[in-house]
Amino acid sequence: MSDLNDKIALVTGGAKGIGRAICLELAARGAKIALVYRRDGLSAEKTAQEIRLAGGQVGLYQAELTERQSVNRAVAQVVADWGAIDILVNNAGASAPASLLELNDSQWQQVLQFNATGCFITSTEVAKVMLARGGSIISIAGASAHRCYPGAGAFGPSKAAVVNLTTQMAMEWAQYGIRVNGVSPGPIREADDGWQQQEPALAEEVTRLPLRRAGTPREVAKAVCYLASEDAGYTTGQMLIVDGGGVCTWYLAP
Repeated sequence: MSDLNDKIALVTGGAKGIGRAICLELAARGAKIALVYRRDGLSAEKTAQEIRLAGGQVGLYQAELTERQSVNRAVAQVVADWGAIDILVNNAGASAPASLLELNDSQWQQVLQFNATGCFITSTEVAKVMLARGGSIISIAGASAHRCYPGAGAFGPSKAAVVNLTTQMAMEWAQYGIRVNGVSPGPIREADDGWQQQEPALAEEVTRLPLRRAGTPREVAKAVCYLASEDAGYTTGQMLIVDGGGVCTWYLAP
């Protein structure tokens, strides 16, 4: 995979989980990281320290991704600090697990606002910066965007909107040299943190995937790095599903 030396990568929700893994992997490949967080400044600083200890460069930025003025300020500060934005990773997201009959209007609006509207606002603000020199936008959707999971509430519908938005942005912004793709993770857990004991139902479920295991945050991060790199220079408008084959079988493998 080609390196990302000196590319400026803005990652939303980069403090923990998949976002943290994305920041670490991009930094390991030479990118300079603009880590955007909403509230958890302590986790953001911890991830930033990991990047610095490994020899990478990182800056921290706080923003409310559903408020355009807040996003605009954060993007402007990133450009002031680093000079450009070459890569955007829309990773931040929210969920409200419940059946549709149990889900209230406030929960529905909150999830759609954070996942779909937040992606729209952040992408359009960063795209304005990318117009002059191109760039790569990668949005984290989810396997639930491609097939339905009972009880997932608004999460699947909101991520399906991200999938369609990815295609729309790719078609509108290709003329500016902006590639727009996405990654849809399935069940993702750290391999050795004992999650199976805390989540026995999920542990049993993943044994019925074709690859018979959960994925790891780093595997999602590697997919992001591929789409951000010039190795994917002729790829736009696509979703890379990283779910162990579950979207093909919906856990029906023997």
